[in-house]
Amino acid sequence: MLQNKSINDWMKEVRNNSFNHMKNIAEKLLNPSNFHLSREAKKRLVWLYILYYKQDGNISKTARKIGISRQWLSHLKSMFEFHNKDPRSLELKSKNPNHSLNRKRISKETEELILKIRKDSLNTWGKMKISKHLKNEYGIIVNHNTVNKYLHKHKKIDPKISLKNTKAFKERIQRELLEDVVLKVKFRPPSRIKDYAPGALTEKDMKYVLKMGTSGTSKKDFWYQHGIIDSFTRIKVTGLTEGMSSKEALEEYEKIKERLPFSIASMNTDNGGENEKDFSERLQKDEVFHFYSNSGTPTHNPRIERSFLTDDLEFYQKGGLCRDFEEQKKKIIERDDFYNWKRPHQALGYLTPMKFYHLWKENPKEAFRITNKWQEELRKQRVRQARSRKMKKEEQINALMNFIDAKLNKNKGLKKAKLQLINCQLCSVA
Repeated sequence: MLQNKSINDWMKEVRNNSFNHMKNIAEKLLNPSNFHLSREAKKRLVWLYILYYKQDGNISKTARKIGISRQWLSHLKSMFEFHNKDPRSLELKSKNPNHSLNRKRISKETEELILKIRKDSLNTWGKMKISKHLKNEYGIIVNHNTVNKYLHKHKKIDPKISLKNTKAFKERIQRELLEDVVLKVKFRPPSRIKDYAPGALTEKDMKYVLKMGTSGTSKKDFWYQHGIIDSFTRIKVTGLTEGMSSKEALEEYEKIKERLPFSIASMNTDNGGENEKDFSERLQKDEVFHFYSNSGTPTHNPRIERSFLTDDLEFYQKGGLCRDFEEQKKKIIERDDFYNWKRPHQALGYLTPMKFYHLWKENPKEAFRITNKWQEELRKQRVRQARSRKMKKEEQINALMNFIDAKLNKNKGLKKAKLQLINCQLCSVA
């Protein structure tokens, strides 16, 4: 059920990306002056974009496609063209009454009291706190939205465009008009595809390789190892660059994918700059679905991270580091051959990645049996670790409670309770 939910969230994100992509194109073509529009106006602009550019001006076909009445779409089109295709004409008309002189208003004293409370709080209290304070201290009931209105009226609130919208506007990417679906989402891939088939999900990451004889205090002291690992078969291919730009990551990706025995359907990366711009655009061109793991969460890209740790322990710390860049590149390729053809993996039933890949081609049921057995072992291991952490946490909480009781009651057992808190790691497990 959780897997189905992940797939549904994934497909929902794909549809949202497609709509947002179409919205960007619509604004580029029909709102060239970049007027600030509401969400409803932007939606109507997309309708007109579909009408003009997708359905050749056919109102009936467009209305059926987007699910609105023909009369309503015809009215929007007429209104848009009557105002010389000004996108601001698509805004919702105000529903405020034309005459509001008879509306019940708060007294002048209450208005001044709102401003006084705001000033006394050093302009930090919002509408909810001021509304509750009026009721608790003065017995005056004023809706929080009314408070907000008067704060705006007296310019006590600085309205700003949200950072999210500002960033989205600045980072709008120019895409080709023929692209309908953006194969890119900002969350980790669903677990169902991790062990689905070779190439269904690959993980990519970049590793810093410290040059021999350097201190590691500047970028020039490092080479950059780009690695892609198949989540199912654990086949890994790596390359080395002297820089960490997306252009260099793209050049290495072109070489790496030629060394894989299967095509790539989706890829999971972190949010590093090397995975944006040129690299991301190339994935879209290759129709590779691009997942981004959460920021600062290496556990969302576990298999490539674990393989890099193996590289450190079994390769770089065992004499695999060279002084010359070209020599290091050749040695990394030799390391990949050893990793894929000779090194057994516990997760693959102690088969090598290439043997497991050939087993999957000849006998898929046996390959899936090995994978499921390993996943069950991991599940049992997680349960054992969780129980161990829970027991440790309970012991530490009991020790802390004994110390608190001794301190508050001034018992003689304070020294003993204090000794029990030595090496207490309660904060780290809470």
